[in-house]
Amino acid sequence: MFNSKKSSNNGSSMNIDTLIGEQCTLQGNISSHNSVKIDGGIVGHVASEGMVIVGDKGWIKGNIQAKELLVFGRIEGDITAQNLDLKASAHINGNIDTHSLQIEPGAVYQGSVVMHSQNTAALPDHSPTLTLPAADSNQNTA
Repeated sequence: MFNSKKSSNNGSSMNIDTLIGEQCTLQGNISSHNSVKIDGGIVGHVASEGMVIVGDKGWIKGNIQAKELLVFGRIEGDITAQNLDLKASAHINGNIDTHSLQIEPGAVYQGSVVMHSQNTAALPDHSPTLTLPAADSNQNTA
C-alpha cells in the first residue's frame, strides 16, 4: 500500500506494505502477502505471509497468523507465527502457537504456548529402568 522501507531491529531493511497509523482504528480483517505495521488499533483478524509488527502503541483484538511477528504493543487473541518475538513492552492475552519464541524480560503473556520443532522426530526414550534380582527358588521361608 505505502511500500515504504523501514529498518528492522537487526539492521536489515524490509518493505512495509501496510501501515495502520497511531490515530487509526480499523474494524475488519487484514490479509497481506507482505509486511504490516500496526501503530494504531485493529478489531479483527490479521493474516500475513510476511512480517507483522505491532508497535508500542499498537493493539489488536483478534487472532494473528503470520510468518514473523514482532510485538511491542498489546494483543488480545490467539497467535500463530513461525517466529515470534515479544519485546519488553509486549502484552499478550491469548494462546501462542510457534516454532521459535523470543521473550524479553518485562514482556507479559497469559495463555498457553505450543512450540513446534523443526525436527519432529521423536526423542529417544531415556527413562530409567529398574532391574530386580531374580527370586531364588532354594530359599526357605518360615
